[in-house]
Amino acid sequence: MAAKAPREPSPLRSAIKHSVLSFATVGLALTALAGGIHVWGSDDTSSPVRQIALFETEAPTITPPQLKTRLASSNAPARQIAAPAFNEEDSAPPFVTDAMIARGEAGAPDLGVDYVDGVSRVVRVAGTNSADTPDERPAVRINGISVSSGQSWQESRSTLALPRAPVAAVSERTPVGTLPKISDDGRTPAGVYARPFANTEGRPTVSIILGGLGINRTHTRSAIDELPPEVTLSFAPGTRDLQGWIDQARAAGHEVLLEVPLEAYELSSGPAHPQSLTTTMQEAQIESRLSALMASASGYFGLTNYQGGRFLRSPESVTHLARLTAARGLAFVEDGSLPRSAMDTVATDAPLRFRRANFPIDTQPHGGDIQERLLELETLAIDKGSAVGSGFAYPVTIDILKSWTDSLSAKGIVLAPASAATHTRPSATAGRETASIDQQAGGQADMDAVDTTG
Repeated sequence: MAAKAPREPSPLRSAIKHSVLSFATVGLALTALAGGIHVWGSDDTSSPVRQIALFETEAPTITPPQLKTRLASSNAPARQIAAPAFNEEDSAPPFVTDAMIARGEAGAPDLGVDYVDGVSRVVRVAGTNSADTPDERPAVRINGISVSSGQSWQESRSTLALPRAPVAAVSERTPVGTLPKISDDGRTPAGVYARPFANTEGRPTVSIILGGLGINRTHTRSAIDELPPEVTLSFAPGTRDLQGWIDQARAAGHEVLLEVPLEAYELSSGPAHPQSLTTTMQEAQIESRLSALMASASGYFGLTNYQGGRFLRSPESVTHLARLTAARGLAFVEDGSLPRSAMDTVATDAPLRFRRANFPIDTQPHGGDIQERLLELETLAIDKGSAVGSGFAYPVTIDILKSWTDSLSAKGIVLAPASAATHTRPSATAGRETASIDQQAGGQADMDAVDTTG
């Protein structure tokens, strides 16, 4: 009978056994060392112990200065803020009294605040007192919003919010949803939903329309929160939660345009939108599809084109679109990306507020190209009085617009919402009436001439 061969030990079992033995040996050695120190160690040979207080254990006898809170209430009363001061002999005393300031024992550092008798000027928090002056309420611009002393950025922005949509007077319920309309007293959605603007000094104005919003959530949020409220925002068709985005934009002070997809050429760089208006549609079909688009949200002051190279060259199609837009009391703003358009020549039965942007600023989404186009807008605004540029919600476009809009005031240029740059064109009926009056005047002049010669 063959002898049984011995089995070789397992490498894994050997490794585990040796690891356990090693840890056990080290543990026993450390335990023995600690026990020996505890039993035979002497407290006299240890290092001295020093206690350091991290805070005052007793209440100070002097009341510390009041500090302005970061998020102040708009109803907070006016208060004085004590000047931070330092003694010449002691680099950082805990508190400074009025008596020390009066004796000249403490001096105030230069922090960009004017101090009178050791106390800063009165700071009013979101006050409405007419005595407030710019000197008393210094302001800084944060993301295009002027934030006064004592206010938070959120509070300053909330004062610029536009009314929540829809406004009942310029809205009507239809089978397809709520649509804009001209009110009984003549008010239009183009006027009610536009951002108020005044240019009393008659300075050159420049307007920016940032489009493609709603496609990317991060970029949309950045445009709403970081750009000045005078920048007009236009939302892409088919945006998810379109009404929610429009509400947020208007709460931040931005007026809004709704993008309408229009038929492009076959060789266009982008695919056709499934809701596009085409040149083959009759007026009833255009009205039906346009109504469905307009019913998707409320609060926009006008419409703007999404693509549309073919559609906007068709006088018949453009006439239908312009008539339907004017009948709803809306404005129409072209983005300036098309070389030709029939919108300038068509006539409608009602006045239409219209403006074509001069050109897009980010056809090439590169920083240098965008800055050059913005410089062209400034030159055009100074030469013509106003200029309008359009852009897409690229991150680079938003970042450049943030710094560029802050620089306009120093150049004597006013940033205006796009609605302020639109012009009301007379209706076709008004044009015919004017022509009739001219003909009558001409006929009367001819009769007078005959009578004179006779």
